[in-house]
Amino acid sequence: MVSGYSFCFFGGIMKYLFKKEGSWYKANLHSHCTVSDGKFTPEEVKELYKSRGYQIYAYSDHHVLVPHPELKDESFLPITSIEASIKDFRDPDNEERTTYHLNFFAKDENCAEFVDFPRLEYQAKGIYSVELINDLIRRANEAGFLAQYNHPYWSQQTVRDFGPLEGLWGFEAFNGGSQTYKRNGWGDQQYLEMLWEEKFPVPTAGDDNHNGSPLDHPMSDSFRCFTMIRAERLEYNAVLEAMEKGQLYASTGPLIEELYAEEGKVYIKTSPCCKILLRTQYRGFLSAHAHEDTLTEAVFDLAELKTPPRYLRFEVWDTHNERAITRAFFPEEWRE
Repeated sequence: MVSGYSFCFFGGIMKYLFKKEGSWYKANLHSHCTVSDGKFTPEEVKELYKSRGYQIYAYSDHHVLVPHPELKDESFLPITSIEASIKDFRDPDNEERTTYHLNFFAKDENCAEFVDFPRLEYQAKGIYSVELINDLIRRANEAGFLAQYNHPYWSQQTVRDFGPLEGLWGFEAFNGGSQTYKRNGWGDQQYLEMLWEEKFPVPTAGDDNHNGSPLDHPMSDSFRCFTMIRAERLEYNAVLEAMEKGQLYASTGPLIEELYAEEGKVYIKTSPCCKILLRTQYRGFLSAHAHEDTLTEAVFDLAELKTPPRYLRFEVWDTHNERAITRAFFPEEWRE
C-alpha cells in the first residue's frame, strides 16, 4: 500500500525491474496456422518468424491444443497454447456479436488436453457471462495454464466485460491482425482501465496472424508487433517462469534494454526513440523528449513526483508513433 511510503533509498543498491541476468527474446504470443484457420503450416510459420528475428512463437490455434516440440531448436521455442472464445448469441439479430477471446499458455510444453469448455452448447443456449469466463479461467489456472485476455477493441467489449475477470495473467494491449484490418488493434486504454479496476495483468502484443494476404501485401498480418521476454535461457520452463513473473513488455517497434532503480532514481535504456514516459496511477508523470529518434536513455528522479506512486509503468515512443509499454511495477520492486 502507498500509506507510509517515502522516497528513501539506502546504500545505493541497484534494483533491476527487468532482471539483469538472462537475455531478451522476441516472441509472438498469438498466432494461427493450418491446425485451425491459418494459411501456413506450423513448420512454415516457424521459418518465417525465425527469419525476422523471433525466437519464441505461441501456436494458439482456435479451440485445439497441439504441442509442437518437434519444432524446437537452439534458437526457436514453440509455446503450447490455445485460443478459446465464446460469442454472445442472446440477440439472434445481431450479426456483429460481442465476444470473449482468451489465450491459454500451458506450463507443460507437452500438454495436449485443455479443460472442458463446450462453447457451442453454451452459445446454442445463449449462455454468455462474466461468471462463465471466470469459471473457465479458474479451471485453466488450476490445470496449469496462464490466461490472457485478447483484443478488447475488436471484441467490442468494455471494462464492464473484462474488468470483473479474475485470474488473468496477461492482457493483449496490441493485436496486429486487428490493427492491420480495422485499425483497432491497440487496447492500451482498455489496459489502463484494467489497472484502474485494481487488476494488474501484464501487457502483451501478438500478431494474431492468419496470413490470408501475401507477406509483402499491405494487409499482411505478420510481423506487426512482439512481446519481449527476459529469460535466463531459451528453454520452455525458463521462458514460462519469466512470463509468469512479468519479465516482459509489449511493443510495436521500440525496445527497452535496461530498467533499474538506484538511490531514488529510475534509469531506463532504450533503442532510439523520441519520448520516454514514466507514468503512475495518477495523472502525474515524468518524461524525456526529443524532436527526432535520438533518445536512448533517461533518468527519472522519483522525488519529483507530487504524489507517492503506488506503481510505476513505462512507455517508449518513436517518431512513427510506434511504442513499447510495460506492466505496473510496485514499490517493493524499486525500493531498497
